[in-house]
Amino acid sequence: MWHKIWVLYFFLGFLSHPMYAKGKLLWEDCLWIGMERNGNLGLEQIRSEIFPILTKDKWKQYLPKLGVHYFGIFSKNQEQIDQEYRDVRLQIQQLLYDGGETEREKQKIEIRRLIHSEEKKLLREKVFKSISFSYFNSVKRILVDSIYQLRWERFQWEEKKRKQESELGLSPKGDLNQRKVWEVEFQSKQIHSDSAKKLAHLELQQAMSLDPGVNIILEMGLTERIRLYDPFLVTNSSDKNHPIRKKARLQMELAELDQESLENDWKPKLILGGYVGKNGNAGFPLQNEIYGLSFGVQANLGGTSFQTNTQNGIQSEGNGIQRIPGYGPQPVGPGENSFQSGSIGLFDDIGRNKKIFDSKMSLLQAKSEWKQSEILVLNQIQSTEIKLIEIYRKYNLYLENTKSNFYQHRLRKEERNQGIISEIEYLKSEEEIFVGLETLLDHYFQYITNALELVLLLGEDPFDNRYYKLESKIVPSDLSMILENWKQDFSSENRKINEPKLKKPYPFLMEDPYETR
Repeated sequence: MWHKIWVLYFFLGFLSHPMYAKGKLLWEDCLWIGMERNGNLGLEQIRSEIFPILTKDKWKQYLPKLGVHYFGIFSKNQEQIDQEYRDVRLQIQQLLYDGGETEREKQKIEIRRLIHSEEKKLLREKVFKSISFSYFNSVKRILVDSIYQLRWERFQWEEKKRKQESELGLSPKGDLNQRKVWEVEFQSKQIHSDSAKKLAHLELQQAMSLDPGVNIILEMGLTERIRLYDPFLVTNSSDKNHPIRKKARLQMELAELDQESLENDWKPKLILGGYVGKNGNAGFPLQNEIYGLSFGVQANLGGTSFQTNTQNGIQSEGNGIQRIPGYGPQPVGPGENSFQSGSIGLFDDIGRNKKIFDSKMSLLQAKSEWKQSEILVLNQIQSTEIKLIEIYRKYNLYLENTKSNFYQHRLRKEERNQGIISEIEYLKSEEEIFVGLETLLDHYFQYITNALELVLLLGEDPFDNRYYKLESKIVPSDLSMILENWKQDFSSENRKINEPKLKKPYPFLMEDPYETR
């Protein structure tokens, strides 16, 4: 299911010019823009292009190496015969056997590519969560601030009414002063709410990689598009291919390959070569045909290097020069010419023991990190699930409490209209609804935030999973009904707080073939 998680990682390229968003943005829109514009994601995508290049270079080890070589000697000295010699030959060299080292190097490159792929997934997950969490917080602050605005409208209306009653002598002056103290506390909260809304908006813009001056407007109605499910009914199963766990397994495989390379470096490398060409002593065109065959062996025996080379050549006519490694050019005549050379470097790899020790330590460290990653992911799943259940229970508790407060408030409204209770007592009843509603919204968005984090750990679709579902149509919920009741009871205007739009269709993520769970 991993490919479903990255629905919003797009292949459109990463923009360098400012983004000017048009219209009201849904959750999907913010993710689209933010992940498209994130510079780190674009950089990692470009960085991944190095691995095909490295693999191609390693493949070239199996191909023969061709080269054209020219060699010339000219001697015009006094009291000596002038000499002129030219040699042009086409040389070829082929690696016959290397103990499997080239194949292991190719495997290492492939594993590093897969590790980088998992790192990209972790980065996408980080960006996905950052944008989503900032979006949820911004929507919550907008809803809370809208509640404050409704209360502010009501307070303005109440203030007019109190002034008229005070001027007519219908209400005591002390009652008016008591109300003013209470209103100061409310206005202080309202100022904080407005500031929190603006800060949340800036945080969302930063998560979306937008400049602070870019104007974006969020489409409200998230509470009518998300259907919550009871986490008590869920039986969790951990995702074995979560990027954290998969990356740790790949790093362990890479360390094992490094150790295997050291254990097999004693195996010799066998190299076959040959040449064909012409040489001569009278300038171009060259007169004498030459050709030959060479065979070399290279090995490392416990830090001691061993190298040998054998070459057999044929000089058709005339005199030639045979170049012997370590001895320089030697004159040869027509017919068969050959040489053998060998060298042993005693303990010339003085750091071999340290390489072996470092390799063992790297493998032990990779195994330890793999075990820790297994424990980390499993513990994160369980701890997040415990928090999620706690938040869901509290959400339902505050939901029922808010419903009860609304019922009690309606009774208080009738009692106030009949003169049974004072205006202050009625406003205190209203305050209970207000505080409870703000707490209810806080737990609602905490549930979605923690559920999203758990869903990403489990490798499920972040829009349709066992904890919630983002619907493509309006789904009335208890919370949306409460918000609508608040609006109807406390606002003189008749406009909806949550007017959702249909879920916008977006294409699925265009991933690399190996970036799947």
